[in-house]
Amino acid sequence: MHSYSSSIFQYYRHFLAAIFAIEEINQDQNILPNVTLGFHIHDSWANERKAISSTFSMLTGSSDYVPNYKCIQNRIPSAFIGHLLSSVSNVMYQITSIYGFPQVNYGAVDPAFSDRIRFPLFYRTVPSETAQYQVIIQLIKAFNWNWVGMISSDDETHQKASEEMKKEIINNGICVAFLVQISEIDGTSFYFALQAIRQANASVVIVYSRVVVFLSFLLYLNDLSTNVVWLMLSPLASASEGLYTHEFNGSLVIFFRQGNIPGLRDFLYKADPSRFPKDRFTAAVWLEVFDCRSEQAFPKSSFKSYHICNDNDTLRQYEKHGYDVNYFRLTYFMYIAVYAMAHALHAVYMDKASGGTILHPDKTTNGLKPTQLNQHLKKIHFRTDSGDEIFFNEKGEVLGHFDIINWNIFHNGTVTTRHVGTFISSQSPGLAIEKEAILWASHFNGISRNSASCLPGHRKTFVEGKQVCCYECVQCSEGEISPLPDMENCLRCPEDQWSNESRDKCIMRAIDFLSYKDIFGVALTTTALVLSFCTSAVFCLFLKHKKSPIVKANNQELSYILLLSLMLSFLCSLLFIGRPKKVTCLLRHTSFGIIFAICISSILGKTITVIIAFNATRPGSRLRNYVGTRVPKYILLLCTLPEVFICALWLIISPPFPDYDIHSATGKIILQCNEGSPSAFYIMVGYIALLAFVSFFVAYLARKLPDIFNEAQYITFSMLLFCSVWISFILAYVSTTGKYLGAVEIFAILVSSAGLLGLIFIPKCYFIIFKPSVSPRGHLL
Repeated sequence: MHSYSSSIFQYYRHFLAAIFAIEEINQDQNILPNVTLGFHIHDSWANERKAISSTFSMLTGSSDYVPNYKCIQNRIPSAFIGHLLSSVSNVMYQITSIYGFPQVNYGAVDPAFSDRIRFPLFYRTVPSETAQYQVIIQLIKAFNWNWVGMISSDDETHQKASEEMKKEIINNGICVAFLVQISEIDGTSFYFALQAIRQANASVVIVYSRVVVFLSFLLYLNDLSTNVVWLMLSPLASASEGLYTHEFNGSLVIFFRQGNIPGLRDFLYKADPSRFPKDRFTAAVWLEVFDCRSEQAFPKSSFKSYHICNDNDTLRQYEKHGYDVNYFRLTYFMYIAVYAMAHALHAVYMDKASGGTILHPDKTTNGLKPTQLNQHLKKIHFRTDSGDEIFFNEKGEVLGHFDIINWNIFHNGTVTTRHVGTFISSQSPGLAIEKEAILWASHFNGISRNSASCLPGHRKTFVEGKQVCCYECVQCSEGEISPLPDMENCLRCPEDQWSNESRDKCIMRAIDFLSYKDIFGVALTTTALVLSFCTSAVFCLFLKHKKSPIVKANNQELSYILLLSLMLSFLCSLLFIGRPKKVTCLLRHTSFGIIFAICISSILGKTITVIIAFNATRPGSRLRNYVGTRVPKYILLLCTLPEVFICALWLIISPPFPDYDIHSATGKIILQCNEGSPSAFYIMVGYIALLAFVSFFVAYLARKLPDIFNEAQYITFSMLLFCSVWISFILAYVSTTGKYLGAVEIFAILVSSAGLLGLIFIPKCYFIIFKPSVSPRGHLL
């Protein structure tokens, strides 16, 4: 039997399916009652010129046609069912559309037919190539392949379709290593295709080609040293018998869906010249069959030799040679195309009947306008006997439905096919694949990539000048993760989380603040308490020796106020230690500001008291009127009130609040107090600095007053130390972040307060304790 007999059987099966559908419709009283559906079938020989001739013949009713003339009125068809090939269907449409005839097609997959502006009268029961692109893309994505090759035949239809498919694949982030067109008449194209497969090292190759061209290419595959897995699209699937070679072991084939046509199998078995005595197609098939089978076949020049066939001869015995009656794919689309046309005609006649027109048994298509049929074709919606819903979408297409088959060819010649997946374009996601059911070839590891897969925790960085599938893997930055492999961008963790060491998961940040449990916190707390205790001791010592002249000198009350303020300043530093809370954030800066304002005001009052006391002794001095305790009190009050006002305004307008810092330390959340208004903070500190500068200046002027115990001299040194500490604090405060920002403030508070305590009160304590003889009033005078 010749190798092309399978193709003859395939096309003959489509022909018989159309006749079977028409006979079913004529016997069905629910479709076109009292109307007999007829047909004209012409063989175009897959040739556009012959298709044009046949179309004019049908339109005019005669083989000797004259365009625009109807020779036999009642033989003009109502609609046309197109050819299997897109090119032939297109030339038919260009003629029939002029007269308003719609075309229902069962095999043309060219996406151009989806354009309703150019092809408003074109309908098809087969999915377009666009749906096939989606199958391929989703299948590639399902297996995480990103490096594929493509082979297509060089005819216009497949070349254009392969270019469109390549564009869609690339737009979906998949790289095409090569696209090679092969030609039946140019053997060098096969060589170039083999070289492309070897050099590109693509493990997966997509094939979309004419059957005869790719079958010729098979002869060269024996020279292929690189093993690949093939993804084959229709119509290659129809040539499955010729592709049962070891090179295609483990490949995946995308078929049009398997349809169910009850009764068609027996109809195909019974097809013979005796059943269709006037059918030239059936006669030609039987001539081909018997001519291939034996030498006693009848001459091909005669179609009247049917009687020499044995009565026991049927086409059942030629199933193994391609006469497949078990699987209906394109045949099914022909079947539903006839039914779609019949349902549209039925709707037209029902409209006529409702309008008062009586339908007679001999009713012909006279009076039927093609535009009426087109309006009803848009609206048809019926269910086949097998339960499939058929309707046309806005592009004039039925839903895309594909079967994915896994081929396995074993060394002993056994061939197995298993259904491993489906694709339905109306669903999302449309692909359903059973990966475990696929049996790959032994040489294929299931990977098709140009670069190694990036592990979780890494991201792709693309190499300049190369395709996007050529990349390097770079670890994500701190605070970013990539939980999945092959991610192009890392994901930033939420603010309260941080990336782990492998950068594949976000973990909770460690909470950090200046705690009482830290060594640094313990040291500062101990220092503050010790200094506060020392201040308390000095205060008790002054109370015990309150009648001592050295205590009474220079305003005893201001000394008490200053000591209490210093004690509170040491204790207020503890507000900067521990977990920040709303209360502590409100009190820490305002309390330290007001307390320091009181301290500096008290020192300023003591300095002015010294100046007044020594200058009031001059004859005629007016300062005698200001000697006493009132002036220092007024100074203390007037100098402290502005600081109280600044702090109160700060708390009202923009108070401090608990906050956190995620930038200062890696992987940590540092709890801290936000000043609310940095300007208010710097104004508060600036006012204290102003008071300190004034006190320093006044004390400096009084440093040389003639007395044995010159307190102004000690105040000058204490103010010098105070100003030095706070100037250093400002510089350190600006450059410090994190929990140590509070430590800097504590250090400044403790050092400046300790300086005031040590330089002003320790010398007095020394005299009170160790040199009480210096204390008598007379000695001081």
